[in-house]
Amino acid sequence: MPLKTFDVTNIGTVIAEPLTPEAFAPYGGVISADHQIKSVTSTAANYGTAVKIHKVAPIVNNFKDCPSGKEATANWNIFRCSFPKNSIVTEAKNELVYKAKVLERHPFSTQTFIPMGSELSRNSYLVIVAKSDKDTLPTSLPEPSSVRAFICKGNQSITYGQGIWHAPMVVIDEDPPHIDFAVLIHENGVDNEDVEECYFEPGFNIKYYRENTRSSAKL
Repeated sequence: MPLKTFDVTNIGTVIAEPLTPEAFAPYGGVISADHQIKSVTSTAANYGTAVKIHKVAPIVNNFKDCPSGKEATANWNIFRCSFPKNSIVTEAKNELVYKAKVLERHPFSTQTFIPMGSELSRNSYLVIVAKSDKDTLPTSLPEPSSVRAFICKGNQSITYGQGIWHAPMVVIDEDPPHIDFAVLIHENGVDNEDVEECYFEPGFNIKYYRENTRSSAKL
């Protein structure tokens, strides 16, 4: 059951922007070697055959604060995600609009998505996030006017910060028919402690470009 259903009739179209560690920093972390090898501490590894880039994204388990007191385990899950053709509301030559109607969050854990087998340079998936209406966990709701969207390449992974509102994963690469994500999260099996949801009607319009993504996003 959702915590709340919001009316977002008057919220304008959100333009998806390219994912960078700097742009995504308020919402968690990005694992993007092409960006981070230039700016994050790194050392030689594997007897000179590799570069280790240190501490690129947070991993948080704060289930010690959950109401039930039930401990969580660190779990690797797999999400097999397909192109959401039923949620594409308009389509032009290189421009599509996805309608997002759900945001969720994990009040006590980060969540990391790592695409497996995606073409490195292709626009592969959308990440849609929002700020909370207040900073107090675990009781805050999303702020609809703060929604942002990012386009991710096949060689980029993301970590949603603890309690960050986000949409379910949105694959935008239509070939192959699905993308597999390895997903790391802490879970204790208690519904509203593992995940919370809010609904939005009639939904957010998220405009994105198959390739040559634009560099700005504005509500």
